[in-house]
Amino acid sequence: MLRVLVVEKDPAVARLYREELSEAGFAVQVLPDLGVAMFRLEREPTQLLVTDLDSAGERLETWLPRVRRLHGGPLILLGPPQRRLPRDDGQLRLLPKSSDVRPLIASLHGEAVRMAWSRPGTPSC
Repeated sequence: MLRVLVVEKDPAVARLYREELSEAGFAVQVLPDLGVAMFRLEREPTQLLVTDLDSAGERLETWLPRVRRLHGGPLILLGPPQRRLPRDDGQLRLLPKSSDVRPLIASLHGEAVRMAWSRPGTPSC
């Protein structure tokens, strides 16, 4: 089961993510802020990380390098579609934040497939 760590400060939205992602087959943990999430990542790595700009509490340029020292895998950022992302981070994806979690679930499933096919020893076509 794929482990997903979600950073979400709004309790109602956090509950929605926890329920919907669990039903979609992910082992999901939701934490209220980026500081707590980074503390967790130091002790317990995750395969996928999801956050939004509000829950991160700081500017992307400030917290992304700190997160990348702890988590080199896929990071899904929920935010406005016009947001510019760093070009040198191929593991960073931007999705609009919405109460419809289907695009997030589809993206997480896509990342899971990419991760499975990138493992050493995986047959290639």
